[in-house]
Amino acid sequence: MNDYVLLRFSNDDRVLVLGMRWHTILGSRLDLRARQKAKQTKASHYAHASHSEAVGVVKLGRADRKEAELFHSGALAFAAEHPHGVVALRAALPDGRVWVVAAQSGKVLTNSDRIYATAEQALAAIDELAARHGDALTVLEALDLDSPAMPFAALMSESSAECRLRSCGWALPGIPRPVAVAVIGCAAAFLLRAVWDWHASRSGRALEPLAVDPEAAWSQAWEAFRSRVRVDAEHDWGALFDRLVDLPVEIGGWRLASAQCKRDAVRGWSCWAKYGRIHRLATNASFLASRPKGWSEAWQPMDGVVARFDVSVTGRPLDVSRLKTSAEHESETISSLQRLLPLLSAASLGEAAPVRVDAPRDERGVPLPVPPSLPALVERTVTLEGPLRSMFLLPGTLAGQVEWRSVALSVDPSVEPALNRSQLMAGISGVLYAHE
Repeated sequence: MNDYVLLRFSNDDRVLVLGMRWHTILGSRLDLRARQKAKQTKASHYAHASHSEAVGVVKLGRADRKEAELFHSGALAFAAEHPHGVVALRAALPDGRVWVVAAQSGKVLTNSDRIYATAEQALAAIDELAARHGDALTVLEALDLDSPAMPFAALMSESSAECRLRSCGWALPGIPRPVAVAVIGCAAAFLLRAVWDWHASRSGRALEPLAVDPEAAWSQAWEAFRSRVRVDAEHDWGALFDRLVDLPVEIGGWRLASAQCKRDAVRGWSCWAKYGRIHRLATNASFLASRPKGWSEAWQPMDGVVARFDVSVTGRPLDVSRLKTSAEHESETISSLQRLLPLLSAASLGEAAPVRVDAPRDERGVPLPVPPSLPALVERTVTLEGPLRSMFLLPGTLAGQVEWRSVALSVDPSVEPALNRSQLMAGISGVLYAHE
C-alpha cells in the first residue's frame, strides 16, 4: 500500500498522490463506509467523492503525514474531469515510471491508479482495460506533466476539495472518539488561553486586536472565487457545440469515435477527439495530411489517435448581481429544462449546497467568520445527455447562471435515430449558481 508517488508543482502548494488502492463500497451512507473500508485496510488516509461507490486508500509514510492536508488524489481529479464514458490515461512520470488511471462515468475504476516500472507494463495494463471495455474506452497519453491530459484542471476548480485526502482518524481505548476530541479540544483551548494571558500579563500590555479586517479579507476571497467561476452565455455554449458539429467524421481513412472538452482557465476549452483507423491503407501520415490545422496528436498503437485542439470560448466571471434566487430557478429554470426532457436521454440536478469558498484566516491562522454582508450563494450540479442536436436547444434561462465544465460526444453509426437518440450523442455537465 506504500507504493505511491507524490507530484509537486512550483506554483501550487497542493500535491497529487498517485498509486492509491481502490475498493468498491455498497449500501447507504457511503461516506461512513468509505472511512470504515480505509480503516479495515490499515490505511492512514483515504479519498472518496460524494455518492461514489469507490474509495481509494493509502498508507502514507510518517514524514509525508505531516503535510497530508495538502494532498489530493490524482485519480479522483482525473475522474472529475471525465464524467462521461470510459477514459484511461497513461502518463510518464519524472522518475521514468508510468502512471495508469481509468474512470467510468466520473468514477475511478478500482483496477487502475497504478504505478508501473516500465512502459511495457503500462501498455499491458491499457490492453487489459481495452479488452474489458472494448471500443467504449478512450485512451489519453501524457508524455510530461505539462500535458493537458494530466488531471490538474479539477484542482483549479471549486470542486478540488472532493479530491483531498482524509485521515482515517484515531481512537483512545474505552473512550468514544467524539468525547475524546471534545475533551482534548477544550483542554487545548484552555491551556492556550492561559499561556496567552500569562504572556500578556508578563509583557505588561493587553491583548492586541487582530490586524486582519474580516470584511476586507472575505471580500477578497469572494472576488477571487467570482473571477475563477466562468459562466456562459447562449452564444458561448452554441460556439462550443458548433465546433463539435464541425469535427470531420473521417480523416484520411480514420473515423471519429468520440470527443471530450474540458474548461481550461487559460485557453477556454481543451478538447480531445478520438479517431480509429478504419481503412486498410490508412496511415498516420494520411491522418496528418488531412486533419485541421492547429491540432496535436497522441498516437495509440497502430489503430488509434487522440487529437487535441482548443476552443477559445472563455465565458465571463460570475456576476452575483445577475444570479436568480433558488425559488426563481425552481419555477423558471427547471421548468425550461423539463420542457426539453423529451429530447434528452438523461438529465440530473443535484441538491443545493452552499458554495465552497476557502475562509480567510486571521494572524493566528484561525478562519474568519463570514460577515453577514456577503451574499449567500448555493450551487447545484447539472448534467444533461442526449442527441447533439438537442444541445442547441438549451434554454436561455441558463445564461449567466451556469458554469459548464465538461462536454462529451460519442459517435455510433449503428444507432437507430429517435426523438432522444442519435448517432451523435452528447453530454454536458456543470454547476448552476443561485441566491438562497
